[in-house]
Amino acid sequence: MVQDHQQLFNDLQGIVGQHSLLTQKSKINPYCKGFRTTSGHALAVVIPNNLIELWQVLQCCVAQNIIILMQASNTSVTGGSTPHHKGYDRDVIIVSVKKITAIQLLDNAQQVIAFPGNTLTELENALKPFNKEPHSVIGSSCIGASVVGGICNNSGGSLIRRGPAFTEKSLFAQINEDGQLVLVNHLGIDLGVTPEEILSNLETESYHYGDAADWEGKLWADDYADRLRQVDANEPTRFNGDPQYLHECSGSTGKLAVFAVRLPTFDAIKSTEVFYIGSNDEQSFVELRRYLLKNLSQLPIQAEYIHRSAFDLTVQYAKHMYKVIDYLGPDKIPQILSLKNSADEVFKKIPFLPNNTVDRVLQLINRVTPNGIEKRIANFHEKYDHHLVIKIDAEQNKEFEDLMQNFFNTASGEYFKCDAKEAKNAFLIRFAVGGCAGYYCDSKNININERLVALDIALKANDEQFMLELPPELDQQVELTSSCGHFFCYVIHQDYLLKPGYDAEAFKHSMVQYLEQRGAKYPAEHNVGHMYQASADYQAFMQKLDPTNSFNPGIGKTSKKKFWK
Repeated sequence: MVQDHQQLFNDLQGIVGQHSLLTQKSKINPYCKGFRTTSGHALAVVIPNNLIELWQVLQCCVAQNIIILMQASNTSVTGGSTPHHKGYDRDVIIVSVKKITAIQLLDNAQQVIAFPGNTLTELENALKPFNKEPHSVIGSSCIGASVVGGICNNSGGSLIRRGPAFTEKSLFAQINEDGQLVLVNHLGIDLGVTPEEILSNLETESYHYGDAADWEGKLWADDYADRLRQVDANEPTRFNGDPQYLHECSGSTGKLAVFAVRLPTFDAIKSTEVFYIGSNDEQSFVELRRYLLKNLSQLPIQAEYIHRSAFDLTVQYAKHMYKVIDYLGPDKIPQILSLKNSADEVFKKIPFLPNNTVDRVLQLINRVTPNGIEKRIANFHEKYDHHLVIKIDAEQNKEFEDLMQNFFNTASGEYFKCDAKEAKNAFLIRFAVGGCAGYYCDSKNININERLVALDIALKANDEQFMLELPPELDQQVELTSSCGHFFCYVIHQDYLLKPGYDAEAFKHSMVQYLEQRGAKYPAEHNVGHMYQASADYQAFMQKLDPTNSFNPGIGKTSKKKFWK
């Protein structure tokens, strides 16, 4: 352990300045807690202002034998960018890159270079004037998510045609087996020789590109759509730790310090149509997926599943989230969540107020305000257990409607084409679903780590079921459930809130056995974090990236000790 913390703090403060080094527990705490994970401990939080400062902070931490946890937006669902609560053999410092933001457009926005603090929303907004869009768009549980974080987690997202976030072109720092910090430039652009020269040239855009070699290298999972159409394949289409999508920063899960990534952009679709589908027969949805994947000439843009139970929880406990997104836009959510965290810390210091004061106020507002659900969607909510929202290119409209009409001539269920308000409403609800179980727990002051079991599952492409059937001995332990997912990708996000007195770890262990029997992989897209065991292949990849185990040790339930002891 570091003995002279003050000297370390002085060194770090000399790099980033007094206000960018946090050492007070109350200021550190928001960085130590993920979206659904308990709070660990960190010695400090360092917030560098630019790439050069980030490099110097890393140098300082490596020299002092410090564990480094890289963090961008801290939307962590599984604790992947936050400290675990025990087991480290060195002091932990969180390096927040939220201030290091820049988006550089290449070749008239055909490609982009994104810095580590950029959010998906910022990238979307930067590309709109060029009628382009990024690989990923904002998802259900990751409002404010970072671009680099998505690459490091191989995040799948909701866009069907593009697959997991992936690139072979990046700029990153790595600690080699000799304990030396090295900067690796694989952006495909000549930026100089020394780290300082490379980082300075990148920040000031003092570089030239255009040679054929600059464009070589894989920038996205361009084979994903073809894989998805293989509906009879006896394996999942996408999951974290899939060796096909592990490459340097891609899937690195915090084992590297990523300074920049180079990514493709995609032509924005001029016009879309959204269909809302309901059924009480799960098998109808399973067959509809196979039918459309096999018969559509072009894949839909999105196909999002919501179960009635998740819909109920969202309308009752996460209404404030979809309304805020509707009124203010997703780019304001990180600021609002930061204000909420600050308010939580203030109220915790007032003895006669409960720890969940802010959440109680939010739920009071939810109880007395209208649901804001469009009439036809509300009617389907009352009528059906299973809901599916499919977005297509408007040019596909006739083909899609013909296929749907033909399918539902015999299948159980019905559908309608949404107007503009209904389309927006449907996806706002889906965006808010990811947090509904957590908001329920917050409102009831339930410790999510004791009673909430969250599973992120990739089913086999040929699985004849989508929902998870619990054996009676597990089903009787459950108080409530929430299910949603990326339906055509066959990814399901399943939350179980257990009744008081049951062991969440034992429940999850039993669920893992059940999932393995079905040939499923987990997690599908939220990263192994501190909740899932990394596979042998994934562990080998991590050890190759970080042989001294100094970046994010313990991830995927691996060793927290230096050199992986």
